[in-house]
Amino acid sequence: MKLLLLGDDGRAHALAWKLFNSPLVSELICAPGNGGTSTLAPSADLDTSDSAAVARWAFDEGIDLIVPAGSQPLLAGLVDEVVSLHIGVCGPSQRSTMLERSRCEAKEFMLRHGLPTAPGRAFTNHATAEKYLATQPLPVMIKADHPLGGEAVYEDRYAALEGMRELFATHSLDGSAGGVVIEAALAGPRVVMSAFTDGRTSVPLLPVRLYDHIDASDTGAMARGVGAHTGNSTFARKLGDYLHERLLLPVVAALARDSLPFWGLLGIDCIVTEQGPRLTALHTSMREGEAQVVLPRLEDDLLPWLQATIAQRLHELPAPTWSPMVTVGLGLFARGYPHHFAVGGPVSGTEALDEGVRVFHSATESATGLHYTPQRQRSSSLLSSLSQALPFLGTSQTSGLRTSGGLVLTLVASGATLAGTRGVALVNADHISFEGRSYRTDIGAKEFG
Repeated sequence: MKLLLLGDDGRAHALAWKLFNSPLVSELICAPGNGGTSTLAPSADLDTSDSAAVARWAFDEGIDLIVPAGSQPLLAGLVDEVVSLHIGVCGPSQRSTMLERSRCEAKEFMLRHGLPTAPGRAFTNHATAEKYLATQPLPVMIKADHPLGGEAVYEDRYAALEGMRELFATHSLDGSAGGVVIEAALAGPRVVMSAFTDGRTSVPLLPVRLYDHIDASDTGAMARGVGAHTGNSTFARKLGDYLHERLLLPVVAALARDSLPFWGLLGIDCIVTEQGPRLTALHTSMREGEAQVVLPRLEDDLLPWLQATIAQRLHELPAPTWSPMVTVGLGLFARGYPHHFAVGGPVSGTEALDEGVRVFHSATESATGLHYTPQRQRSSSLLSSLSQALPFLGTSQTSGLRTSGGLVLTLVASGATLAGTRGVALVNADHISFEGRSYRTDIGAKEFG
């Protein structure tokens, strides 16, 4: 089977690593990929936000299945573009992605179906939102409608009013009218969990403690990919069962009631409060950091699971097999991330890691990586074929590797206990060097606290 993997972050590298080891995959292409994926599969120069161009390219190249690492291609309508071309896509149509691209839609969906979420409402009218905000206890969370529009917790009512005015003054990033979600600020750790689903059956993955603040104790600027870990305790297992039964299964049922067909990966964000987990967001892909710590624990071939979500045959597969070892992922980022940081500097030390410790690349590029040549440009000569194969021979993962963004790598260690695995991750993080390298030292200090 010929696969096209869309993405350029740590999720893409983790998926490429997992799919590369599938005996069912005859050819794997990444677009655009990064310095990590290019050691496993050739990179194609595609604009993944241009769904029509991606669909035409996939058809011309004989792609059997497209696997988006993130949600952007699905939000851009990729499934709608390829539906007539008989190319599979692991993810739902554009209409069903509205619950990720609009926080207002997601909040109304949760409230309409009685899903456990923070007290609050969604607003598209500024005056109505101001009246509601005046009645709410502090602190309060205010979120822009678009996920990239920002969010903040306010403990001062005047500051909350000013922040909300700014959000309404700036239309959402996809060009639609602005809106906000006003809800109670929840206290507790952020946990994410994904499931394979075909719209009828749901097969859970693992609960992941996700860290999304730069500084220790979940302070400082919010940023993606700061850290993540899984657990192997009785509590971790019970938490996974609870999230699947009380949140993921009801979401799948609610999607069906709203006539929103969904297949692929369904993800939830929640805050674990003293009253129990509360939903905060829905996703059509795994989160950055989540994929890197979950996929190494999946002992099965990933591809049959992806195929079953599209074919609505999840109920025919046995339960997935998971490694009992916990995983801890440390996001290695440049000083100043997520605001201002240096790029283009060399990355070194990934070859000096302990056995069993992996690095997944999020923002790297390599001059020596593999590049995909479209079929119409290929030469039948032996020399051309040999030149395409040469990058496989003796290429070092660090050869010519440079940073291309703020979140550079995710270092993932695995072990029998969370404390021991965290220690291994911290020791190995110091082996890796790039300009301004930083990381949080408290990732995994508590299992789900």
